Amino acid sequence: MSASHDVDIVATQAFARYAAIREIRILVRNIASNVLGTILPSIAALLAVPVIIHSLGLSAFGVFSLQVAMLFFFGLTDLGISRAIVLLAFDNRFNSGTGWVRPYRVGVRYTTMMCGILCAATPLVLVLRYAHPRGVDLHDMIVSSALIVPSAALMLFSLPQRAILEASEQFFRLNLIRGPTAASIFIAPIIAFQFDKSLTSAAVSILVTRLISTAVYFFCSGAAAVHFRGLGSFAGMPHSELATLRKNFLHRASWLGVTNLLSLAINYVDRFVLGALQSTLAVGQFVIAQEVVTKLWIASGAVISAATPRLAMVKHQPDFKLMKSTSRHLTRLMIWTGLLPALGLMLFGEVLLKLWLGKSFTQASVFSLQVMAAGVGLNNLSQVNFTLLQVFEGEFGGAMLQVFNLAFAGVSLVILIPKFGVNGAAYAFSLRLLADCFIGRYLLSGKHDAASELGVSNRFLIVVAALFAAILCVCYHFTAV
Repeated sequence: MSASHDVDIVATQAFARYAAIREIRILVRNIASNVLGTILPSIAALLAVPVIIHSLGLSAFGVFSLQVAMLFFFGLTDLGISRAIVLLAFDNRFNSGTGWVRPYRVGVRYTTMMCGILCAATPLVLVLRYAHPRGVDLHDMIVSSALIVPSAALMLFSLPQRAILEASEQFFRLNLIRGPTAASIFIAPIIAFQFDKSLTSAAVSILVTRLISTAVYFFCSGAAAVHFRGLGSFAGMPHSELATLRKNFLHRASWLGVTNLLSLAINYVDRFVLGALQSTLAVGQFVIAQEVVTKLWIASGAVISAATPRLAMVKHQPDFKLMKSTSRHLTRLMIWTGLLPALGLMLFGEVLLKLWLGKSFTQASVFSLQVMAAGVGLNNLSQVNFTLLQVFEGEFGGAMLQVFNLAFAGVSLVILIPKFGVNGAAYAFSLRLLADCFIGRYLLSGKHDAASELGVSNRFLIVVAALFAAILCVCYHFTAV
């Protein structure tokens, strides 16, 4: 009896080790696929920006960067619907054993309604007549901005299809589509400039690429089969049960959506405030640095995108050790993919800018790049905690954190930009991310009893923040000299 019991214990331990190793292998494979999928658009953006600046001029490039910001802001703001599809695909309370199909069918209806509302609001771009920057053709700016709106709507419509691929963990297929379609946002305008160097030609080229990418996502994700073959149909489903499903979906998606909406507003508010308080030239100088720095979020975003369905799945496993193991490995991966690259950018940012921009290089962008790199490095670590907060149904806390971040960003930008200019916008950017780190950790610790064993600790965040502060002091000294 004792020997049999020992054999059972050994077998259980061996199975647990095998399960943990398997989870990590799947996680690493999905992350590798996501990272590879981001290389193409990252390279495309880095190569394209100097060409776009040369073709349009720095002031018009400032307008172009604001249009791209609008494209991503509205194109990625789906009120949490796509993330809810991913998270609820593993929750039998909502999917009734159908996986992602029913969450998708509920979510895509709301997304379609939002696309219609967005397109109907296109005439609002006429208000740009009252905000005409110097050196930019007014008609060109209005027409190109109007064309960006349907492009954003198409991006919005394709998000539920991307969520299907994430929920199914088909990251190779997802990135096979996402890489070229994301790169085309920067490559297509360069091709269009061969015929006409204007904001309108750039906007037309982007609209064409969005039409193509939307069709590819629809047919390659499995969404076409859902719509044409009636998979997961609600026909015959009791009205009360369907109402409960929709209510539960919207409850989960709404707070995720508020978080997503505020995150995007925060990410781009500095450009608009800087443009209002300074000039489009200052926006251009700031965006040059920000375009490099935010590329650090691509690799970390690839990690989080791959880890979210894994964490959502592991959460429902009876053995909590698997969650702790996955969390630890996620933290280590984030150090390699998010923290160390930020450190490298702080140390070698000026050299990289000179190599990247060539004759278009401006010294005004160097220190702001280093400051923002420090903030993004810390934020990459805190993304581990924020993702765990969402997995443990802390959407409300995450949304309130973003409310604080937006208020903090607005106040700090208004205070710091008049005194420090472009560097002031960079200071506000990184101070907000620093505060976000510690508040996010606090929210996670209150969400789960074993939170101290999950994610990135306050102690480690403090050590990294102190190291980055010391490096910035040295960088400022040499910049001033």
